Amino acid sequence: MEYFNLALHHIHNLLRWAVFFTGFWAILRAYSGYKNNKSWSSTDESAGFWFVMSCHTQLLTGLFLYIYSGHYTIFSNMGEGMKNSITRFWGVEHITGMLIAIVIVQIARILSKKANTDKLKHKKALIWYSIGIFLILISIPWPWREAGRALFPAF
Repeated sequence: MEYFNLALHHIHNLLRWAVFFTGFWAILRAYSGYKNNKSWSSTDESAGFWFVMSCHTQLLTGLFLYIYSGHYTIFSNMGEGMKNSITRFWGVEHITGMLIAIVIVQIARILSKKANTDKLKHKKALIWYSIGIFLILISIPWPWREAGRALFPAF
């Protein structure tokens, strides 16, 4: 089972880059469309779709890790768990930040699809995808954080 845990960590770590790049692609499409008053295209739709899909795939992988690694056990002794910054990060901050971000990204896609004008579609996508990617970026265990992980896992 140790190999399963290691493999999940590597997959989850690598998937961060899919989320990162699809998120910035969706934001760039929205910005360009809004700034240049472009019509909403199938490419704009695809950018949002792939951003949401990569977020959902990352969420499922992360939930498997959360359950498998036992980070949820912080809730059995919340007082002690919250005193340790690394335990608090993995048990509460990381998962909460990511869940909120993924909900916002999903809402962004829904709002942009339902907007009445193309300019409004781009504007809603730009605002909400940007908020989502910001929350994702501050919730990632970057190497310089105390609870950090390597940018690229060593195989």
